[in-house]
Amino acid sequence: MPVAEMSFQYAYNSLTTSASGESNQSGGSVYGQYFFKGNGTRWHGRSIFGIVANFSGSASNSGSLYTYLFGPRFSLEWRKSHLNWHGEYKLGGAHVRVNGENSAGSEISVARNSFAWCAAGSGLDLVLAKHYVVTLLQADFLNAEVPDLVAGTSHWRADMRISGGVGFRLGQR
Repeated sequence: MPVAEMSFQYAYNSLTTSASGESNQSGGSVYGQYFFKGNGTRWHGRSIFGIVANFSGSASNSGSLYTYLFGPRFSLEWRKSHLNWHGEYKLGGAHVRVNGENSAGSEISVARNSFAWCAAGSGLDLVLAKHYVVTLLQADFLNAEVPDLVAGTSHWRADMRISGGVGFRLGQR
């Protein structure tokens, strides 16, 4: 059983803003996970509880979103198929920048730091070898406070982030 895992991923965000409606953003993510314990073989798999940290950034012409989230992760690995499903819940912060026009028609850019959380995150990994993993799909449903250029306030908005990439497992127990 590995001790830790590090993953580099491409990330696609679909953030709803008041200025541009929907902001489709491309960027990247870095994941880190520490495995606490394995529960042994059960139904040709094993359950792993761990803690995960995620740093992600993405941008487009209408703005940018940077998140730093931490939380528990539960994984179920099927040994015979080399598939690893995981679910997670993360808390942390976000830096959101929105570009657009204000009510007077001027081009402005407004940024906001806020609390953020991932209400639900799930993914599917393919274990290629002892130390190599490919994340086939990672879907996170994020919530962050997004600035409103027209009203001059901020509102809580949901963000859908889809990502995938390559991971490396470190150590052995």
